[in-house]
Amino acid sequence: MKKVIILVGLLLAMAHSASAEQRGVFMEIHRKSIPGKNMSVNRSPMRLPIKVVYDSDTHKIEVMGDESIKAEVFLYNANESLEDYSSSLNTEFTVFDLGTYSIQIQADEWYAEGKIEIE
Repeated sequence: MKKVIILVGLLLAMAHSASAEQRGVFMEIHRKSIPGKNMSVNRSPMRLPIKVVYDSDTHKIEVMGDESIKAEVFLYNANESLEDYSSSLNTEFTVFDLGTYSIQIQADEWYAEGKIEIE
């Protein structure tokens, strides 16, 4: 009986530590159209050195990127209300409420959007 209790305790401890993890957030990047500028069609996806990660253990959404990229970061809650804002790309947001959050990164010539589900 003691072995069963110890085994169940170990499994519960492992389940708790397995649930605390970092998850990457998929960001869809779009190029802004500039009126009056004739741009050729570029069919390859735009790639930027930006990484967005949610850490369920610390309840933080971390946005990381190259220091040379000038962009603003907006965090919206499930009601599409502005939850938090940063004027620089490298930032952290702390979220405690459950639900869906939208992240929008805006620069002069492009913007990126992503969603994360906090459970």
